Amino acid sequence: MVLVTAGLAAMLDRVLPHANLSLLFLTGILIVSARAGLKPGLVASILSFLAYNYFFTRPFFTLKVDDNGDVATLVFFLVVAAIAGNLAARMHMEMLQRKDSLQRISNLFEFGRRMSSAATTEQVLSALVEDLDRHLQCPIAVMLPDTAGAFIPRAWSRQKMELTEDHIKQAWSSDASDWVTVDHKILMQLVTSSGRVGLVVLDHEQTGQSPLDLAKSMCDQAAVALDRTLLAADLERARVSTETERLRSALLSSLSHDLRTPLASVIGATSSLLEYGGTLSAENRLELLQTTMEEAKRLDRYIQNLLDMTRLGHGALKLERNWVDLHDIIASAIGRLGKTEAAVQLSVDVAADLPLLWVHGALVEQALVNLLDNATRFSPPGGQIEITAKCIGDTLRIEVCDQGIGIPDEEKETVFDMFYTANQGDRGKLKGTGLGLAICQGMIAAHGGTVSAHDGHDGTGTCMRIELPIGQTELT
Repeated sequence: MVLVTAGLAAMLDRVLPHANLSLLFLTGILIVSARAGLKPGLVASILSFLAYNYFFTRPFFTLKVDDNGDVATLVFFLVVAAIAGNLAARMHMEMLQRKDSLQRISNLFEFGRRMSSAATTEQVLSALVEDLDRHLQCPIAVMLPDTAGAFIPRAWSRQKMELTEDHIKQAWSSDASDWVTVDHKILMQLVTSSGRVGLVVLDHEQTGQSPLDLAKSMCDQAAVALDRTLLAADLERARVSTETERLRSALLSSLSHDLRTPLASVIGATSSLLEYGGTLSAENRLELLQTTMEEAKRLDRYIQNLLDMTRLGHGALKLERNWVDLHDIIASAIGRLGKTEAAVQLSVDVAADLPLLWVHGALVEQALVNLLDNATRFSPPGGQIEITAKCIGDTLRIEVCDQGIGIPDEEKETVFDMFYTANQGDRGKLKGTGLGLAICQGMIAAHGGTVSAHDGHDGTGTCMRIELPIGQTELT
């Protein structure tokens, strides 16, 4: 830069006044100081002073000065050059610091966004390790205590790092708010509102303060996110516990009501046969036996529903698929309704060209029985229930439509929840266990199909729709 400035001054010597040439050298000094810092700026000031004295003050090509005015000019030039260079260098340092600060804020903001979207402890630790590794370029490990209190690595980059118990105790017992250096490793505590929950280990040789400050800020953000995930896990456990208790209470309430009703009928019929069997007519005895059989079948359906829901909940439901005819499934489901079929009018409209189904026949039949049982219970006496089946593309659609009181739009999805029973108007008199539709949905979903509730024909009643894929398909 000094050479360039001297060349420009030589070309402009005849154009500019002699005193103005010093301004060219000052401009060069400012450029060097602003780009390279204080020390290069001071070197440029001295070299510019010598060049200006040697080439542009009389006598030329010597360091002597004949004119007192030139002496003053050189002195002022050196002082002004030093001051200007210092100011430019300070401005340069300030710009670098602002740039570093802006970059740090940007990094922390981006890291904060990742932390806010992390939903689990593993996601928080993985994001922390990845960002620290990208900024520090060193091996990193995050250690959390297990149930026995021993620290184990939960996330790491490049390679696992092992620390002795003494190192961990030294770092864990330290009151340092930033970090602790142990055998060339830097240990930072993860501190949440509930206390210290982990250690971040950095195998970092760099002694610069700024990278470690950034790492500490990231650890603080990760600690907050970790605290949030731990609280969320506690809330989820509490919610599951509450939900379990609610389901248990609902199950006990359902069993106490829905199982005792058929049992009372069975006990009443059998006790009548035992006490008055000899005085009863054959027709009355037959009616009591039929009542016993129907209520026993009803009781068996309740128990089967409970067993099916248990199998669905534990993932123990296995599909034993085979090619079956839908006509046979519908006929068998209608036959299992027993006496309840006589209270309604059933109509079946099944397309003649339906293909065979690759399904577990018993499960699809049970799902259909549950839908028919619901339809008969909510239909008025003498009401009509329509069963239709047809193919739509690669899907088989089965609909069971009744003329009952219908399902409000806001309940058409919740009716498939376990133990959910509609409780509006006259529905309270017709409540069941709340398991039938949930089991139906689980069985059909196991085949890759869906069950949904829709308005009945002309806005009257309800249509329950089953859709099953056609063909030999298996769920992965």
